[in-house]
Amino acid sequence: MELIREHVYRPAVEFLRSGPESDELMTALAALYGVPAPNLRMVDAISFTGIALQQDDVDMESGPIKIKLFGRNSDEEIERDEYFESFFNLGLTSGFVFWNEKDPDYRVPLIRGLSVAG
Repeated sequence: MELIREHVYRPAVEFLRSGPESDELMTALAALYGVPAPNLRMVDAISFTGIALQQDDVDMESGPIKIKLFGRNSDEEIERDEYFESFFNLGLTSGFVFWNEKDPDYRVPLIRGLSVAG
């Protein structure tokens, strides 16, 4: 598949900590992924570079959009074990957002990237 440069967004998605429920999400993800992580606190904000995966024009109001998210900006100097990817499917018309892992190898970097020790 050829990359459509107009479908690359920086930032594409931003997660913002809303309070204790965000910390509970981090704890739940860590437990689900089998990552020992007591007392996690979600970072205040994290931005993801994204690539819309469809070939058609991007129109959030008319249909779902499938986005591949990159947990670190490619311009940053990062260690291999800090890099992670995931999928983010947005359906405004249906009112749903689906956030899915791309690969189990990204679980630990994802938890590290989204949280800090509380």
